[in-house]
Amino acid sequence: MKGNNAMTMAGQPAKAFNSRESIILLLLKLRTFIALFLIVGFFAITVPDFLALGSLVIMVKHIAINAFLALGITFVIITAGIDLSIGATLGLCGMIAGWLITKGIVLPMFGIAIFPSVWVIVPLVLLVGGLIGAANGWIITRYNVAPFICTLGTMYILRGAAMLTSGGETFPGLQGNPLLGNTGFDRIGAGTL
Repeated sequence: MKGNNAMTMAGQPAKAFNSRESIILLLLKLRTFIALFLIVGFFAITVPDFLALGSLVIMVKHIAINAFLALGITFVIITAGIDLSIGATLGLCGMIAGWLITKGIVLPMFGIAIFPSVWVIVPLVLLVGGLIGAANGWIITRYNVAPFICTLGTMYILRGAAMLTSGGETFPGLQGNPLLGNTGFDRIGAGTL
C-alpha cells in the first residue's frame, strides 16, 4: 500500500518513521561535534578557569600545528586517499629551515656561506613541502600506485633525509644572528603572529 497513509511494520505512519530516521541520521552526522561539546562541557564544570581567556589561548597554541596538518590531510581523505608522509614532510621542512638558519648555504668554491632571511626561508620550506606533495600525487596518479604504499615509502625516505640533515640532532639557536640578518624565526608561532 503506497501513499501518505501507508503504515510501517510497527503500525506507525511512514511519515513519523522517516522523521525519526532523519533525526538519527542527523545525530550520526553531528557525532563529532556532540562529543566535542560534551568534553568541553565536562571540563568547564570540573576544571576551574577552563574557559578563561588564558586557558583558551594556550589550547589554541598547542592545537595550531596539528590543525594545519589536519586541514591539508582533510582534502586528501575527502578524495578517498591517504597520506602517511605528512608528519615526515613537516619534519624535513623543519630540519631544512633549521639548517638554513644555523649553517646557511655553504659555497665552498667561494669560501662563503649565505644565510637567507626568515622571510626567504619560510616560503622556501613551504615550496619544498608542496613539491614533496606534488611528487606523491604524481607517483600515485602516473603509475597507479596505492596512496598508502606511496606515502609510506615517502615517509621513510623523508625521515631518513631529515636525520641525515641534522645527524639525528635538533638545531639549537634558531633565533638567528642579527649580523647575518636571519633573525625572527623564534617569533613565528610564539603567540605574537
